[in-house]
Amino acid sequence: MNKATLGSKTVIREERTAKDGAEYTYRLFVKKSEMVASFRLPLYSVSVEMTDALGNRTEATLNDVFADVGKAHNFFDYIFENLATPLNLPYVLEDVMKVK
Repeated sequence: MNKATLGSKTVIREERTAKDGAEYTYRLFVKKSEMVASFRLPLYSVSVEMTDALGNRTEATLNDVFADVGKAHNFFDYIFENLATPLNLPYVLEDVMKVK
């Protein structure tokens, strides 16, 4: 488990992979909420960075989307294993969160 602090967020997991000339970096963050409704509750965020073969970089972050560490890790595993891109990250979350 890799831990690094970015502002008030702490990186608790980071994975890198490459495919078809693009490099992907996935990060899972945690922070303690300072908001009244969720005071001191750990909130988890995920991000995806992608750099293509030409050096163009894009990124997307879903901030404070999980309050449960298990669900956060499961989602992180899912996006990493399925090679989610910054563009489709919000749509993947939407699909995973659908109630059946």
